Amino acid sequence: MKKATFVRKYYGSGYDAHMVYLDYEYRGHEYTVCENRARGNAPLSWQHRSEQDRIDRLVEQEERDKNAEHEPYSYEDSADYAIDQFFNELDQL
Repeated sequence: MKKATFVRKYYGSGYDAHMVYLDYEYRGHEYTVCENRARGNAPLSWQHRSEQDRIDRLVEQEERDKNAEHEPYSYEDSADYAIDQFFNELDQL
């Protein structure tokens, strides 16, 4: 199955004495990559890939959770069944 291509959207930056922070949005989630100008750091492409992989897993989990909420339950697993069982026991007394 071919993986869908999503575009990251740059929307801001920040900095302090030695760090540059770049803010992006990907699949509706925000993430930040940073560049340490004094010491160096992991390449930005690695940071992007890592954050986007994390967001992909998060979106997949959200979709699984959303689909799981709509799974039908059997009558025996419902509150109605428990109430019916309770009233049946009362009728037998």
